[in-house]
Amino acid sequence: MPISTAEPTDGGARRRCGGRAGFTLIEVTLVLLILSIVLALTIPRLRSKSGMELSAQARRLSNTFKYLRSEAILDGRAYQLRYDLNADRYWATSLSGGSGQAVASAKGGAALGLLAQPFTLPSPIAFSDIILPQSVGKIQDGQAVTNFYPDGSVDLTVIHLDDGNYAYTLYVYPYSGRLRLSQGYQDIDYGG
Repeated sequence: MPISTAEPTDGGARRRCGGRAGFTLIEVTLVLLILSIVLALTIPRLRSKSGMELSAQARRLSNTFKYLRSEAILDGRAYQLRYDLNADRYWATSLSGGSGQAVASAKGGAALGLLAQPFTLPSPIAFSDIILPQSVGKIQDGQAVTNFYPDGSVDLTVIHLDDGNYAYTLYVYPYSGRLRLSQGYQDIDYGG
């Protein structure tokens, strides 16, 4: 006759299912931890849709700079990127014979296509300011121009884009034409 005070192994299962069914504190804590991690990863992405759009527009402007510099070198002619800060738009023009002439009507305009037509930044994205230290300085309204020369140089230009919450800074190195795109409103030391 066995003398054991231990309960049968199925007794615990009966007691849990029969009397009080539920989750332990550890199980509830783990589920809450997993949910909080998932929410922490997804909520910022949902909120920053405009931040992603701002990033996309900053990259588009950066690519426009690269393209116009390449075209100036390949075509052996000067191009301009014109900005209208009041309407938050920009477009490309060609310098032929010293005058700014629309790329669409100039030789090679078909190669640039849509760049000759003004591109308006989608709302709420806007130009905060454009800094052209070698010509007009910092401007926040009106029009400005960045020149792209056949030797590959570009006017020193700093462009600040924002959407009310986020900002991007586009800095163009004048002699190399290299671009630096940074998050945030960066004050650039351009030696001026």
